[in-house]
Amino acid sequence: MRLIILFIFIFVWVNACAPAKKHRKRYAKPDYSERYKKKSRKRPVQVKKKKNYQLKSLPPVEVDSSLLPTILNKKDQTLMILVNQGKYLVGIKKMASSGTLSPDKNGSQFVALPAFYIDRTETTVENFKKFQPRYNEKPYTNGKPCPQCPVMGINWIQASKYCKWAGKRLPTEMEWEAAARGSTTFTWPWGNEFLPQNANTFGEKDGHLSVAPVASFPSGASPYGVMDMSGNVWEWVKTEKSNLRVVKGGGWTSYMGQSKIDFRNAVDPKLKNPTFGFRCARYGS
Repeated sequence: MRLIILFIFIFVWVNACAPAKKHRKRYAKPDYSERYKKKSRKRPVQVKKKKNYQLKSLPPVEVDSSLLPTILNKKDQTLMILVNQGKYLVGIKKMASSGTLSPDKNGSQFVALPAFYIDRTETTVENFKKFQPRYNEKPYTNGKPCPQCPVMGINWIQASKYCKWAGKRLPTEMEWEAAARGSTTFTWPWGNEFLPQNANTFGEKDGHLSVAPVASFPSGASPYGVMDMSGNVWEWVKTEKSNLRVVKGGGWTSYMGQSKIDFRNAVDPKLKNPTFGFRCARYGS
């Protein structure tokens, strides 16, 4: 009995003296789901707005007049270009009986024209001197000779006499516009947008402050390959109404609107202006 009691006592004492077991803290496992969710989130797709591309006008096409139907006028050795028979848009405004231009802006119409030839360039100083040897261009060219400049300071009577001497004539206003516009409805010989580098008009953008040698602006050629139908010098035409005559195309002192194909400037036929020149025409075969 004593042994049993002693055994129980020892057992209790041993358990009481034994070091207590350490309880490990149970840490909650980190939840990586949110992290992965953040990483796996797809970035919002940014839709790029399409740029509004503006169509730029194509550069003007240079016309090789050597490929066009041409003739060489025997008398003055000028190259003339054939304008085909057909219907052409002309914008001739009415002229009042008083000699002033009427404000009618609806004068444009298509007219049928027979074939004709027209000078490729404005009549040059060199060619005009064949007709009038004493002509002097230096007052208009800062004292320098310029045989390939257009003849200047010419009135309607002188221009008509030269064309007759050369076996030609002044073009009518309708013919002039047909040669400048061709079968198009262009505002200027090269298109419907004014391009200052295509014609010798007022300003410095064309590279000339005064007159330029003929055919200096090949990009400004008409659809038929006729040169300088806008700018350089005004050109007399055959139109006869009242006591006035008409010059076309504008000159190196002209503004954009004055260089339009349909613009007409009615003046005294005896007027000798430094910016007035001409070119000739003849009937087609």
